[in-house]
This record gives sequence, C-alpha cells and structure tokens, in this order.
Amino acid sequence: MIKVTPIQTGTVSIRPHHHCGEEEHSPVRRKIAMILDHEWVEDLPIYAYLVEHPQGNYLVDSGDSAENTAKDYLPAWHPFFRHGVVVKVAPGEEVGDQLRAMGVDPAKDLKGLILTHMHHDHAGGLHHFPHTPIIVTRENFMLANSFKGKIFGCLPQYFPRWLQPQLVDLKANPCGPFTHSMALTKDGSITLVSTPGHMRGHMAVLVKTPDVTYLLAGDATYDESFLLEELVDGVTYDVALSKQTLRQIRDLGRQEPTILLPAHDRNVPKRLAQGLILPRDPAGAVEAVTPAEKARVMQ
Repeated sequence: MIKVTPIQTGTVSIRPHHHCGEEEHSPVRRKIAMILDHEWVEDLPIYAYLVEHPQGNYLVDSGDSAENTAKDYLPAWHPFFRHGVVVKVAPGEEVGDQLRAMGVDPAKDLKGLILTHMHHDHAGGLHHFPHTPIIVTRENFMLANSFKGKIFGCLPQYFPRWLQPQLVDLKANPCGPFTHSMALTKDGSITLVSTPGHMRGHMAVLVKTPDVTYLLAGDATYDESFLLEELVDGVTYDVALSKQTLRQIRDLGRQEPTILLPAHDRNVPKRLAQGLILPRDPAGAVEAVTPAEKARVMQ
C-alpha cells in the first residue's frame, strides 16, 4: 500500500507579486516588483510530504528551519530576505520533530529524501537527515551552491558540511506528458519528473497508486487555481518554460486521475481528504482564480 501524508513545517508570508507575477515583465522586473510590493500574501503553508511505499519510505522536501526567526540568520544584504519573505517555524514544527512524533525515525526509517529544489523553504531542514540518502538534480545543486544561488533564494552557507547528495540527471525518458524522468522505485510507482521554470533543475515527484496519481509539485505552481489559469509566480526565470510545465501538469490530469500537491497550497488537506482530482476537461476547471482575486494579485 502507498500512502502520501503532508507535513506542514510552519508558514511563509510572501508578497503578491511573488505569489503571482506579471508575465509580460522581464525576470529582473518581476523580482523588483516583489521587493516594491507593500502588501502581503499571508500565512501560506510550507509542506513536506512523507511517501510510504512497500520498497521504503521517502520524504519529499525538508521544509524550513526554526532558526529563521533568529536575528541575523537571513543575510541582511539581500533585499528579498529583508523585505520580501517572513518564515514562521516553531522548533517543534521542523520536519524531523514531526516525523518522530509520527513514529518515523529520520535517521533510519527513510530510504531517501527527495529535494524538488534547494530554495531555503525546501532545504532548510537538511540537518535532520545526516544518515539519509538525499536526492536532487545536479543542475539545481550546482546552482544552489553558487553565488547566483544565493541571489535566487538559496542559503548554501547553512547546508550541512556533511552534505553529499545523490545528484541525478533526468534523461529524455517520457513519462506521461513529461519529457524527462527517472523511475525511483523498481515498480515505477515513484518517478522523478523534470518541471523547470521556477528554478533551474526543479523536479516534481509522481506517486502512482491503482486509483489515483499524486503529483508532489514542489513550487512548479504555488496553487491549483494558478495552475488552472496558467498564472506563473514571480520567481520563475523563464515564463514560457514555466507555462510549459503548467500545461504538462494539466495534461497529466487529463490523462489520469491526479491529485495536485504543491508545497504552498492551503487546499492540500481538503484535496487529500476529499480525493479532489485535477479537472479532466479544461472547461470544468474548479477552484479557478476569480476575476477579483486575479485583479488583487496583479496590482
């Protein structure tokens, strides 16, 4: 039996132009708009996901660290960290503590930790897993550990000194609508798929069961409503590439029953509890952004 369980590791507040950017603007202008915003999108969840599988348990993403609340933890020179994000993680909300509370020992009960990408709110809990194989794309790991990575929202200065992840290169191996993939389990029920746009080397995780497919999307989209409207976040380095990824995810939903599980979507618990799948027919889209919400986000 395969089971997917969300683990909320605190919350993150971001600016409206971070949540949803203006697609006609350049990548630089989109990021400037994030810094100049005066409003906030409050209290988005930060989700990691435990995937229980007969061949072993996997964790997807590691959430953020409670140290974010400490003075001078975030780099003062970086305008995004100074003005564009507020992370709230209590010590007991870190992913390692929550796993232990669930009866899962992070040191010996996980076959692997999969990082969709290495932004701070996805790789901030790495210190809980010194004995766990960590899987990330080579492209994303190299970017995250560069100065450019620091500019784009990574905190490599806080990556554990022992970190030596398994670097993967997703090959041109089609999996449904996705062009590049790699099966992680022998039965192919857990597959890594390339979902670029939000960050170079970003990947998502497909978890297939007899009844439904779960797409653990990372930040390929922040919200199902944005996916259905093809609205792209402000962080993306390539709007066209992000939109291509969104279309591939929507195509997956048309091909097979799919439950979308992003990292920052408030409706994840409801979607899992009620088994709400992506619409098979674009005309039947649910939870779509209302005109009023779109106008508010795009201000």
